[in-house]
Amino acid sequence: MQFQGDGMATPYVDLRDNDEIYYVVEERGVELERVKCSSIDDVLYFLFSDITHDMASSHAATHGKPGTEFRRLMFQEQLRLLELASKEWRLKRELEIEEVLRKAPYNDGIT
Repeated sequence: MQFQGDGMATPYVDLRDNDEIYYVVEERGVELERVKCSSIDDVLYFLFSDITHDMASSHAATHGKPGTEFRRLMFQEQLRLLELASKEWRLKRELEIEEVLRKAPYNDGIT
């Protein structure tokens, strides 16, 4: 875990003097994301969500099947990995994925 940006979109944790905690992603001096966290569990969720996203993306890239949308396998694998750490994190990510799919549904024709 980093506590200052490296300018390469690597997430870091910003601990403020007033006990506020932020999860931050910054690239080339531009803040792409800053989320105020209400607990250490929130910080850990964001970190593990990013880590498992990268792991799931690699998994989907090497295990994908023709005709199946990449995100389908990636989301399944990310949920599996998150559940290893916390069932609550899996449930939280499921809700986020549902929102993504409402806006941009799978387009592989599989139901």
